[in-house]
This record gives sequence, C-alpha cells and structure tokens, in this order.
Amino acid sequence: MDYLDRIFRAAKEHGYQFQTLSEFIAGGHSSERKLALRLDLDFKPASLKPFVTLARKHHVTATLFVRVCGPYNVLWYPAYSAIKDAADAGFEIGLHTAVVEWATINGTDPEHILATELSLLRSLFPVRGIAPHRDVNYMHNSLPWLHDNWGDLSQRYGLTYHAYQESILSPVNYINEGLSPHLCWRGDDPFDVMKTGRSIYMLLHPHWWYVEHAFEHE
Repeated sequence: MDYLDRIFRAAKEHGYQFQTLSEFIAGGHSSERKLALRLDLDFKPASLKPFVTLARKHHVTATLFVRVCGPYNVLWYPAYSAIKDAADAGFEIGLHTAVVEWATINGTDPEHILATELSLLRSLFPVRGIAPHRDVNYMHNSLPWLHDNWGDLSQRYGLTYHAYQESILSPVNYINEGLSPHLCWRGDDPFDVMKTGRSIYMLLHPHWWYVEHAFEHE
C-alpha cells in the first residue's frame, strides 16, 4: 500500500484527475490526464479497507466491482460493512460477474443469473456497470457472451457500460497487475504512462495488496 500511495501522489503531481468509470464515460472518454481506478473484489472483502483509507487520504475515488455468485457473501456483516464503507467514500459499485461459467456449471440460463445478481446487488447499491470475472483457471469466459448480447442486455437491465467496451479502452492505457508468472504489471508501468499524460484505466485486485505482509487478510 506504500507503493500505491506513491502512485496516487505521482498521479496528482502529473495533473491527473481520478474518476469512476461512469464519470469517465460521462466526461467524454478523455485521452488526457484522467485516471479511472477499478478494483475487482474477487476475494477477501476485508482487503478493501486499506484502499478506502488511502482513497480518503488522497481524496480519490474508484469503481468497485463486487461479486454476488462468488466465494464471499455480500450480505454477511463484515463483507457488507467493507463494501458500504467504500460506497460511503464515493466509490461506484458495479457487478463482477462470472455469469456464463456459473450458468454452464449449474445447467441454467446465464441471463436469469445476471438478473438475479443485479437484483440483489441493486437492493443494496446503485449499479450502472458490470465487469466479467474469470479466475486464473477459468473454464467459461463471460466476456464474449456480454459482447454478443450487450445491446439487448444493457437496455433490458438499465446498464450504462461493461468494463471492456472499446469506447472505454481505446483512449487510455489499460494497466493491470497479474501473474506472469509472479505478480507484476502485465503491460505498462503507471509511472511511465504518467510522464506521457495519457489517460489511465488501472485495474487492481485488493487481495494482492497489503499494508504489512501478504497474509494479513487470511
């Protein structure tokens, strides 16, 4: 988290404005000095807390994608509390869905599961966007299904965007961490991109980030 603190400070020094994905879209997809920070809460909701603390310190916001059909229960007290704290800090809440994988494994209709997930999460938070989830060893990628059906799905469920639309990705440098084979930046380093002034769309996974050591959220 000290490293992320340096990223936030450097972004401000280079004149970047932090935005949620909805704000980035509403602002016209600017290609200059916008930073859309995205957090995918795949596991361990408690790992979100230091992100919220740091965001409050720097007065920045982010888009947080939350799983409903996943390994944590959004209605369990500490999980809900961590997500609600992020929403109270100005984070936009979106749905992180593995709808095709879930429906294929369980022999049901993916759209029915999407409707169920959205209904539950929207009973707690306003949700305008979704992002497909996949594990490292994923079996069924939901993104092609979203691409193929987005026109109908977005209208039927009142969705403004999904996180991999070309209109979002094309004006930015997309930066995310991943295993290759060790944890690293998969593409550009954010400090290098900041020198160019180009807008940044940065995806982080809270369970890989820590304050004191990598096992503090176990």
